Amino acid sequence: MMEIKNRDDDAPKKYRLAIVEDREPVLATLKLFFEASASFDLRITARSFEGFTDAWKNETLDIVLSDIGLPGKSGIETTWYIKRRMPEVQVVMFTVFENKDAVFQALRAGASGYLLKSTPLPQMEEHLLEVLSGGSVMSPQVARLVFDHFNPVAGKSQYEKTAQLTPREIEIMTMLQQGASYKEVATQLFVSVDTVKYHIRNIYQKLQVSSRAELILKYK
Repeated sequence: MMEIKNRDDDAPKKYRLAIVEDREPVLATLKLFFEASASFDLRITARSFEGFTDAWKNETLDIVLSDIGLPGKSGIETTWYIKRRMPEVQVVMFTVFENKDAVFQALRAGASGYLLKSTPLPQMEEHLLEVLSGGSVMSPQVARLVFDHFNPVAGKSQYEKTAQLTPREIEIMTMLQQGASYKEVATQLFVSVDTVKYHIRNIYQKLQVSSRAELILKYK
């Protein structure tokens, strides 16, 4: 009797994936999505560098999606470890914030991509496939950071950046430059301190500064 073999070669290739994410709700969402993926075989999920390295001992991987802000050793250190052990394994960073220093540290470690956690899951899957096809991916906000770093002349002028601010943000920025405290700003504008903090976060993000001192220095 002739043995009939499965036509495994006809099945679409599934890439072996590991996810390292310390927040359980985020990890659960990613796990649910990628376990149903036709393109990925989710081999490892871990919440720390140590958990990942323990699980990786007997697994073969194609790509790792790692949070950058892990407890203990960071995602950047995780990337260094992966690329030293198996340079062919691709690594994509996964984070909630845009930080130029962290972006460059991740790229120097060997990461092939840097995505924000706000990236929709289907789009994230497409990005991972792009990396596995030889590409390098970044969320648009992160790509802009890199572009402005290497093309300072092409970056926005101070005038163009401040033009992005709303009238209320300009008002708050002016008061900060004059030395007003958050509480004083809130009192003068008849809003809560939390509202002032919300506006300040937006101001810092738009102007790409991280402190009042930097704000005063760069935007006199």
